[in-house]
Amino acid sequence: MRIKKSFYNVAFSLLSYFISMIFTFVTQAMIVKILGIEYSGVNGLFNNILTMLSVAELGIGTAIIFKLYDPISKDNREEIKSWMNFYKICYRFVALFVLLVGLLILPLVPAIIGSSSIKDNLYILYFISLLDVIFSYIMTYKRSLLYADQKNYVINIVHILYTVFMNLFQIIIIFFTKKYLYYLIVKVIFRLLENIIINSYVNLNYPYINEKYLPISKSDRRDISERIQAIFVQKVSFVVNKGIDNILISIFLGVSSVGFYTNYNLIVTTLSSTVFQMISGFSASIGNLLTENNKEKNYLIYKVVNLFNTSMTSLCICGFFCCIQPFITIWLGHDYLLSLDIVISFVIYLYSDSIRRSITIFKEAAGICKEDKHAYIFMTLINLFSSIILCRLFGISGVIVGTSISYLYLIFYSYPKFVFTKVFTEPIYFYYIEKIKNIFLITISLLLSFYLCNLFSCHIIFKFIFNGIIASFVTFILLIVVYRKSDEFIYLRKLINKLILKKIKQFKRS
Repeated sequence: MRIKKSFYNVAFSLLSYFISMIFTFVTQAMIVKILGIEYSGVNGLFNNILTMLSVAELGIGTAIIFKLYDPISKDNREEIKSWMNFYKICYRFVALFVLLVGLLILPLVPAIIGSSSIKDNLYILYFISLLDVIFSYIMTYKRSLLYADQKNYVINIVHILYTVFMNLFQIIIIFFTKKYLYYLIVKVIFRLLENIIINSYVNLNYPYINEKYLPISKSDRRDISERIQAIFVQKVSFVVNKGIDNILISIFLGVSSVGFYTNYNLIVTTLSSTVFQMISGFSASIGNLLTENNKEKNYLIYKVVNLFNTSMTSLCICGFFCCIQPFITIWLGHDYLLSLDIVISFVIYLYSDSIRRSITIFKEAAGICKEDKHAYIFMTLINLFSSIILCRLFGISGVIVGTSISYLYLIFYSYPKFVFTKVFTEPIYFYYIEKIKNIFLITISLLLSFYLCNLFSCHIIFKFIFNGIIASFVTFILLIVVYRKSDEFIYLRKLINKLILKKIKQFKRS
């Protein structure tokens, strides 16, 4: 059942992000072509500011989901009710806090954006974007029960419907009205509808959560408080890392530069988020697995998840490097291309943001948050200083590399020290050997793919398709060569064969 739920979660995460990716590129192209590059920059800037505001969530969701794994596995409904109601109360305070802080930022919006030719009222645009975040916090807490119960696929099915209908309406709105304000209003309306549908599903399938409940104990409150404090530090760090690039580029290089950066960053973020969604499909199953306390099995499953993560990261990096320039040309036009050094800096960032997902998911499932909270403070400081210095020296590529350096600090110092050795009790050099192996694999894949892609020249559309095929083929061949005799590859191959045979038998019976 655990494998089946993981399969459904990964499959629907992939489908959800594939659909989101298509619509995101279409709407982004329409914003750039119809509304202009400055609206694209403002859209990216607002998203980053509001992402930074989301730090108010404090990591409550992550902490509560961790607390739900055990009672759900034991069907302890009284404890589930207590945690869910505690979660609801916390999120109401979060929503109020975000609203107040968001309103305090409101007068600063024109100064952050700087000089622009945008005619719409910037205060109203920002406030509508803020409402989208507020409604998320007010109505989203019941999702945690589905995550902890390994039913991410339900959320993804609803999100697919949300994505399709919201984007269709937004495309129509931009095309006929040419109003960014209406585009934002449509987003808020569909956000409300999405949350209403998910809440209704939870109420129908878990009706007991609305019954009378007992408050959580003092010891549980103390433990959850310590976890939230630790996760808060981590979230602040990641929010700063994700949000600082746009702000620094806007301050030092102007909002138009943010627009050009946003086009590429949209693709990078989509690829990174796709990897995250695929890996996060295993999260509840891993949380359930860790309750069994089988160190040997835990390590084997980690290696399997890590191989899957390495494969997806390698494919995304090689595909991005070989296809990004043809894709931008087809999507927006030759005038929106950025230089090769910026593309390379995005490759480094994509590696640093994606390759850590396999260890991160075990870290969260194991509830490790207090032990390494100071590492995230150092990560933030590294990002802040390196991004500012490198931005002044190298422009956009410097900012991106600065953020990448801070993630590499986590990958090569914090995760092996605080997560790998604690969860798996294996020698730490196993971790470093694996990281060296996947860096070698990705580097060879990049160089070989890039060389083969440049052997031929053809029409830009065929060039994009050809480069994608070459990058995918080279990556998978090298993955098989490097990992074919490993325990994780053999395990994954047997698992896939088992699933295929099962589906064939089901098809024959039907």
